[in-house]
Amino acid sequence: MTTQSDHIGISDQIEAASRNKVRRSRNLLFLNLLVYSVISVLELMIGQADHSTALVADGQNNFTGIVSVASLIVGLSFSKRPRDTFHLEGHWQYENLAVFLSGLVMFLVGLSCIWTGATGTLALLNGHYAAPIKGQAAVMAAVSGVTMLCLSVLNHFVGRRTHSGSLAASARDFLSDALTSAGTMLAILGAALLNVHWIDPVAAVLLGFFILYNGSRILSDSAEKLSNGFSPVIRAELSQVIASTPSVSGVSFVDGRYSGDNIIVEAEVVVSDHMNIKQAYQICQRITDHLQQQFPVLYCCIQVKPSADRTLFYDCSTAMTHPAEVRKEEQQRGKIAARLKRSDRAASSLLPGK
Repeated sequence: MTTQSDHIGISDQIEAASRNKVRRSRNLLFLNLLVYSVISVLELMIGQADHSTALVADGQNNFTGIVSVASLIVGLSFSKRPRDTFHLEGHWQYENLAVFLSGLVMFLVGLSCIWTGATGTLALLNGHYAAPIKGQAAVMAAVSGVTMLCLSVLNHFVGRRTHSGSLAASARDFLSDALTSAGTMLAILGAALLNVHWIDPVAAVLLGFFILYNGSRILSDSAEKLSNGFSPVIRAELSQVIASTPSVSGVSFVDGRYSGDNIIVEAEVVVSDHMNIKQAYQICQRITDHLQQQFPVLYCCIQVKPSADRTLFYDCSTAMTHPAEVRKEEQQRGKIAARLKRSDRAASSLLPGK
């Protein structure tokens, strides 16, 4: 009795490696969640106490990290579930869905930071000055920046070793958070030491636009994967690998889509018209093996067509009928045309003057 895995040829090795990668990524994401929680709570508390709009905005930015990491943990937990009758390819798309939701939250928090900074700037223009900013807000921003930079390096190192897209995205988030905290520290120092009140709310507005930009990028990347978008560069690389496979005469179509971080490939290749079904199947297996050696390909759906025999392909108007039926229909059409021609000649002979 065959299993669902036999029906679509999912690689057990790729699937096992993906589950192991998910498990290791979740362990590090729990550490990220703990650090984000501590840093964001301290920044929000100190920012409110020291009347620093920029530090509060930075705390809100790190709060999006909590939501992002929590959604990634939930998404990874669902993604490693085994296949079922409703999900023959597995549940790997839950990871992309979690990334999309975290990007949406980041986008909304960026709008909130812009609103807070803009209202603070308008208040200053109307003569409403805030209380002076204390130096401990700058110290908190510096601690946040150093911590985020260390976690960025750690996530980047582990992400490269495990080829985890989630950890790679988390590393980029931590790096942007580190740069954000550094900018926040400079803004707070400028407002506290130089007594320039407008620096702090303007920094909050700039920080909001930065959060908005990062959220938009995450939304765009995850939406592409969820909508079956695929990079033309990777598609061209897949086509080159397939074309280099022995006994493949050409590649007429290649496309791919993501299932989590894994790739599902659909292709049509041209082979010799003298091959039998078994030989064509072996070529498809070789193509799959070559692709899985170089890319995280979950499985391939490959169609073959002969290079010279055109009798297997018909025009769409024939509705994919049998060749004998096509020839019979053409003969009938020819007979009808001949009859019409003879009828026209007979009618012409009866006209006056003929």
